[in-house]
Amino acid sequence: MPPPHKEETESYINMQGSEDNEIIEKDDPRSYILGHSARGGLNFFLHLLLVFRKRQSSVLEAFRRGFFGTDAFRFGVVFGGFSFLWKLINNSMRLARGKEDHWNGLVAGSIAGLAIIAEKRERRITLAQQVFVRALQGAYNAGHAREYFNIPHGDSLLFMVTCGQVLYAYTLQPDTIPQDFLKFMIQTARVPAKALRFNRLNVRGQPLNTAELLDYAIKHKATPKALDVISKLPAHPLAIPCSLVHPRFDSCKYTIVERFYKVFKTILPVYAALNTVSMLVLGLKLFIKNPKHTTYKASFNTIRSSVFLAMFVTGYQTQVCLHRNLVKAGHKWHSKYFYWWWGFITSLSIFIEDRRRRVDLALYVLPKAAESWYKILYSKNWIFELNHYADVWFFSAATGVIMAFYQQEPEVLSHIVKSVLHNFVGKN
Repeated sequence: MPPPHKEETESYINMQGSEDNEIIEKDDPRSYILGHSARGGLNFFLHLLLVFRKRQSSVLEAFRRGFFGTDAFRFGVVFGGFSFLWKLINNSMRLARGKEDHWNGLVAGSIAGLAIIAEKRERRITLAQQVFVRALQGAYNAGHAREYFNIPHGDSLLFMVTCGQVLYAYTLQPDTIPQDFLKFMIQTARVPAKALRFNRLNVRGQPLNTAELLDYAIKHKATPKALDVISKLPAHPLAIPCSLVHPRFDSCKYTIVERFYKVFKTILPVYAALNTVSMLVLGLKLFIKNPKHTTYKASFNTIRSSVFLAMFVTGYQTQVCLHRNLVKAGHKWHSKYFYWWWGFITSLSIFIEDRRRRVDLALYVLPKAAESWYKILYSKNWIFELNHYADVWFFSAATGVIMAFYQQEPEVLSHIVKSVLHNFVGKN
């Protein structure tokens, strides 16, 4: 706080303004470089995986695409622009008002959030969603710290509820979730997109075309037993059989084991890349200080996260297969709401993850579920349409809230948010 006397206050503000200018000049290029490096490093690792998996392109080309692609430049501009605007507005308000409080951070953070315009719209939406839920998390933690409310295992419960909606959307309403996320889910779950389509048709009471089913089964190397089952399938079965869900294998048990192995094997290098980038960008000092422990921790977290996702996928598959076998045994019940419930149940795998990671996962899935809920409600004319630039306004409002907390009570923000702000923006 500034000194109480007027002369001392003016002297303090002038001195502070000079220091603030130095901070702005020093940190803004650094914010850009870190943002560019983080995005470029992640893209480089992901392109590198394609090089080794599919033998496409070369390591040099992966490096060029990663660090010299437009994604890295845009991301750097967002961080550099955000840092510059926030410090400029915050310091100006401090000088004008003669004090530091939540309002400075709120206004400066909101204006700085406009830097998101430098990103592509589809990525703006993703960033806005993630930052907005982080702002909500900060608000919840602030309320919790003031003993306004407390929800035991709230992060896990939130993850389970949102995953119920996301898996319902994946199975029956795929147009209500982001298409890149849907593509990731289909690739990870390893259930062909056409099988999902056949299931949607069946749940909605539309007839199945036997010729189309057989053509699909043959293309996916169905077993003779599966082909026989599919050829005898009526136009309106109670539920599509496992022969359509996993035509290559007759055994559901084998399918579940194979699914676990494939998901684990596929996602392991992705988590390894994410943890490596995080370790080198956000925890470089700790890595230099204790490389052995940091590497071990990153490796352990990579394996644990891979097991979690593999269990998540196989848990959902297991419930689908169990239901199909019950139908085969004569049970006459099927509902579209089962898919929501199965998503909820398989999300119990969240307890495999580290406790601190659970809230991150919940907040990652929440925007996807919210988008699905919104689109379903909008399709029923139960809610209004959002403005084309809603992502910018949401991001701006969220960064305002986050920076207000960051300035005055950073303890209510999550570790990852504080780490990102500390490394990319710094203190003001």
